[in-house]
Amino acid sequence: MKLRIRGNSIRLRLLQSEVAQLADTGSVSESVEFGPKNRLTYQIMSDQAAGSVNAAFDQQTLTVTVPETEVLEWAKTDGVGIDAESNGLSILIEKDFACLTRTDEPDNLDAFPNPELACT
Repeated sequence: MKLRIRGNSIRLRLLQSEVAQLADTGSVSESVEFGPKNRLTYQIMSDQAAGSVNAAFDQQTLTVTVPETEVLEWAKTDGVGIDAESNGLSILIEKDFACLTRTDEPDNLDAFPNPELACT
């Protein structure tokens, strides 16, 4: 899972296996180390009780919660993303497409087929 932060927005991009894991287990997470005691963890959680997409940051962990029905629908369709706003924070969760210009990119093996490929 990739995380992009820009201003007051976050964008999370998931590979095929990560979308499947989120749909199957209800969560997917990743972390980045900034030294021995500094780790940023970011995760997406599916929740039956959630009424909308929301984000929270606590104890060096960014958690994005998505209604379970929305996750399951997104995972089984060709829908590209889940777009929401939570307390002024723009949230975008997307399927990660294969890169067309860097075909040797390791993530391409697990990325979703790029819809632009048919156009090139």
